[in-house]
Amino acid sequence: MPLASALGLGMLAGARLYATVLALGLLIRFDWVTLPAAWQHASVLADTRVLAVSAVACAVEFVADKIPWVDSAWDSIHTFIRPIGAALLASSLFSHLEPAYQLLLLLLAGGVAFTGHSAKAATRLAVNHSPEPFTNVGMSVAEDAFVAGGLYMLVEHPWVMAGIALVFLALFAWLAPRIYRALRTEWTAAGALVRNWFGETRRPELNEAQRGWLRENAPELETGRLFSAIATGDLKGLGNAAGILCLGEREAVFFSRRWGRLTGRRIGPLRAVEARWGLMLDELALDLAGGFRVRFDLPAGQLQNAREEAKRASSSVPAA
Repeated sequence: MPLASALGLGMLAGARLYATVLALGLLIRFDWVTLPAAWQHASVLADTRVLAVSAVACAVEFVADKIPWVDSAWDSIHTFIRPIGAALLASSLFSHLEPAYQLLLLLLAGGVAFTGHSAKAATRLAVNHSPEPFTNVGMSVAEDAFVAGGLYMLVEHPWVMAGIALVFLALFAWLAPRIYRALRTEWTAAGALVRNWFGETRRPELNEAQRGWLRENAPELETGRLFSAIATGDLKGLGNAAGILCLGEREAVFFSRRWGRLTGRRIGPLRAVEARWGLMLDELALDLAGGFRVRFDLPAGQLQNAREEAKRASSSVPAA
């Protein structure tokens, strides 16, 4: 029973930590359902102060999780909070067990929570690229419903919930490389946003291998404008790949690394370039012949710097 509870608890906390704490605290305080005997040791969750704080945090999370890109910022902040919270929950629920067994369950709950959080963050990051907000809201509501149903299963049928968690872990292992790339995008965006607040936007630079690739394949782009960029699913096989976008007037090249090897993807001919500012990531959309569009996410600050440089360049041109 403790093993199954730790698996289920970690999965729920990885998706909605504050809602899980609040619901468990209310269940313990008001005896709405018959809880497992071992859970009676977690009376601290029913403390009024714990309930008040978790209720406020739950309300904030409920709103933030339904706003595109705000949800990704929220997930970035909670990358380590949710696993630690899951471990503390496990510690309170299983405090009556032997220390060694208690430690194992604590680590298990925290690990499953980190896995669940990673999958949730990666999925929501992909959904945020949708131009309409309804998909994001629908995903959030589905997660709310999953946590509500999961809590019921955790209390009434813990082994069923444990089975769901094990299936999820197997699926996560299969999708781990894609999830890692998505999380790297999120961390890169969050770091760039913080640096931009302090006026420390980094300028990308080509290394010798990339400059050599341009000299050999696209010499006209050696003077192109450079952006640190993250490819979207528009570039087949390079979704969430981080690299450098070299943008010229008629063509662009995106440099990234796949399995440690340099990859240069030519994009063109260009018909138009459109820039959009966002909360965590800006977007640069390249319109190609035939009606195709290739979008790139840019860490914060680069578009603003490019616009300011263009203004300075135009103002320095002497009047005719």
